[in-house]
Amino acid sequence: MSKTVAEVMLEQLTKIAGCLTSLEKMGLPKDLILIYVQKKTRLPKRDIEAVFDALKDFQKQIKVPTQ
Repeated sequence: MSKTVAEVMLEQLTKIAGCLTSLEKMGLPKDLILIYVQKKTRLPKRDIEAVFDALKDFQKQIKVPTQ
């Protein structure tokens, strides 16, 4: 049985949120992560910060265990 779009999205968002948490736990400052993403994507800093904040909120809402 194939996964639904929602199940795939949930898995992918969980992985991304987990990676961000892992990077922060390794001692990588959030600002440095933000600068790297900004350089690679050329997106505005505020947009990237909004995504980071949304990922943190996502983890809280679905109670994803942090790594």
